[in-house]
Amino acid sequence: MTVELPAYGAAATDAGATAASARLSARVSDLLRLYQRASDAATAGIAVADCRRPDMPLIYTNPAFHRMTGYPPHEVLGRNCRFLQGGERDQPDLDILRQAIRDGGDCSVLLRNYRKDGSLFWNELIIAPMHDAQGTLTHLIGIQTDVTERVHAQQALEQAHADLEDRVQRRTAELRIANETLLAAQYDTLDRLARAAEWRDGDTANHTRRVGRSSALLAEALGWDAVHVREIERAAILHDIGKVSIPDDILLKSGKLTPDEYRRMQVHALSGAAILAGSEHALLQMAETIARTHHERWDGLGYPHGLAGTSIPAAGRIVAIADVFDALTHARPYKSAWSRDAAIAEIAAQAGHQFDPQLVTVFVALCNSGAFTVDT
Repeated sequence: MTVELPAYGAAATDAGATAASARLSARVSDLLRLYQRASDAATAGIAVADCRRPDMPLIYTNPAFHRMTGYPPHEVLGRNCRFLQGGERDQPDLDILRQAIRDGGDCSVLLRNYRKDGSLFWNELIIAPMHDAQGTLTHLIGIQTDVTERVHAQQALEQAHADLEDRVQRRTAELRIANETLLAAQYDTLDRLARAAEWRDGDTANHTRRVGRSSALLAEALGWDAVHVREIERAAILHDIGKVSIPDDILLKSGKLTPDEYRRMQVHALSGAAILAGSEHALLQMAETIARTHHERWDGLGYPHGLAGTSIPAAGRIVAIADVFDALTHARPYKSAWSRDAAIAEIAAQAGHQFDPQLVTVFVALCNSGAFTVDT
């Protein structure tokens, strides 16, 4: 009987090593085919640059790269991929790419690239570095995606947004002009209404305008914002609109009013408030407040409601000073004009009595500084 004995020694070892090497080689070959197939099937362009060679030439590109760029392999391999940039070497993202290469790190950039036919495409490029065992950069793997449609859509969206913003700005400007025109018309109407009331009182509209301007100066000195300063300047011109309800024999009387005539004169505060009442506009609401409260006194002895202190609206307290100062410094049918200094002294003497002491302090300071100047 023949017995087959197993191999011993070097022969057995060589045979095992050969078989193991064959199996490893077959596995590596299978893996390479798998990776090649995956690279060939990829829709993103793949390019590999050799960082160990001068100018880091491309040593591998997949089919998607060639479809994307229009260049065949023999026109690409061995060249640095910067040729895809055409003459645009100052793109912002190129600085990011160069820095990543210097650092041996990865990055993601968006570049303007050009196909072989000269047409532009937007390349979203991801760079992945490869290092050897010593940490030296050996290769760069670039994954590129044609995002031209996305960029164009984004640009179209940005342009649409810019166009919309432009239309909004133009429309806003048109509305602002229209609003300013409307406000000018409203202010003109208010001015003429105030002038009508003053006309019966033997004066022109100058008194109402001076009171409006004086009130604005005081409000500004108190720290009111520009909108409310403008409002009080316009609203204050209607402070005596209620005088249209006062009979001429009382309104135009040159002598001192009798107690009964004075009580009837006081009605103009409520009449003015009634004329202006019910408006939805802030300007006329302030005008109503001023007409009703500019004859109230800080000590509570004023009219029509006997309000005192801060229960009197600020606008009414401001116009009270402006109105009295203007009345003192200008002639009326029943009196001569006072000097400016005498009028200031009288206002100061009435602090805490007729007028808000804080406002009087501001008023006197304005007068002393020369800032309280109102054209006549």
